[in-house]
Amino acid sequence: MNPNLLVLVDCKTKHLPVMLDRVPAPEGPDAGPFLITSSTSLLWVERAFHGGFLRVAVRESVRDSLFRDIIEEISGRGVEREWGNVLPATEEGLLEGLAHLSYYDLSDPVLLYGADFDIGVAEHVARVPADWLPATWAVLIPNDRGFVGTAFTFPGGHVGAIVHNPSRGVVVLR
Repeated sequence: MNPNLLVLVDCKTKHLPVMLDRVPAPEGPDAGPFLITSSTSLLWVERAFHGGFLRVAVRESVRDSLFRDIIEEISGRGVEREWGNVLPATEEGLLEGLAHLSYYDLSDPVLLYGADFDIGVAEHVARVPADWLPATWAVLIPNDRGFVGTAFTFPGGHVGAIVHNPSRGVVVLR
């Protein structure tokens, strides 16, 4: 099973870009916020440019570190904005997380979990270990990672990433 947070797109190029200029992103009042890679970290962007795209920086990053940073950032913002997507790592939290995804018509969830997460609370959900997560955390996401976002990988450990639906498509159990 797939332990990745995002869809991975392998980009083979002779010249490493500094930025991906026209990454498709939904536009409109219900779209956003988006979480994208900046030249040194991650950046929240409230809405796409007119025409439905964002500019995403390409930077050196290990995929697992990037995924962990994304989840930690989504967790912090989810609590701050009261998205209802950061829940306790209990059976009740899992059930509430499944209801959160279901509210947005996201079926076929998968639980990615850290090394010390009690997977006994999630017997009725597809489960995949994810070494990149904090040991006691888990993440509920749709099996279709394309709803969550995309990581564009380049030679030499460079990546550009966009998370399309951090508030709707990612539930953090911690």
